[in-house]
Amino acid sequence: MPLGDQSSLLFQAGILDPVSGETPYAPYREAGPGEQSRQPAYATRIAWSRTIFGQPLRLGAAGYYSRQDYGFGQNVDGWAGTADIELPLSHQLSLRGAFYRGRALGGLYAAFGRSVLYSGEPGMQGTEVQALDSVGGWAQLKYRPATKWEFNAAFGMDNPYASDLKYFPYAEAYGDQALAKNLGSFVNMIYRPRSDLLFSAEYRHLTTYSLTSSASNAGHLNLTMGVLF
Repeated sequence: MPLGDQSSLLFQAGILDPVSGETPYAPYREAGPGEQSRQPAYATRIAWSRTIFGQPLRLGAAGYYSRQDYGFGQNVDGWAGTADIELPLSHQLSLRGAFYRGRALGGLYAAFGRSVLYSGEPGMQGTEVQALDSVGGWAQLKYRPATKWEFNAAFGMDNPYASDLKYFPYAEAYGDQALAKNLGSFVNMIYRPRSDLLFSAEYRHLTTYSLTSSASNAGHLNLTMGVLF
């Protein structure tokens, strides 16, 4: 929807596969908790944009909802509220980022892919189910001093609520329920000598926190060549 010559509003809505991220506990294909709810997931977004410094300035907000049925009368409402931004700082420098807060978002790869926590064996009558709250986001700074060169630095976080993780401290379930936070950051350089050829070097650092052990760290160096056609 145009708002004059300089800006516009964008409205989006979608119907999604209601995935929940659960690891199957049966040796054969079964409907997941989202499918068991017998309804799709829903999402909507609104964004305002205009052009400055020859780049789009964009502010957006979105919502997501998914119903999940874990059997024996235990239902979970998965939801998320998000905000995103693209902010040109000059003709060569820009900032991008997104933030989310939600619950039961394992199907969208939040909270280490976990939507819920279990008090015991999943799929068994008597096992209690607790929806997992989480918060996270990322930000990236991009610098393009010339058409052929690009430099990026980014940071991101995915953080399930520790108060939820302690709800069933001795649970037997898929994955490690003690995993409490992921932090990731990277810096990279991209060089395009031609429009159909690029070279890139990137270093990425990952830190994972647990309720039961010290933080684990990993570094990853990546060298890439790409041919575009």
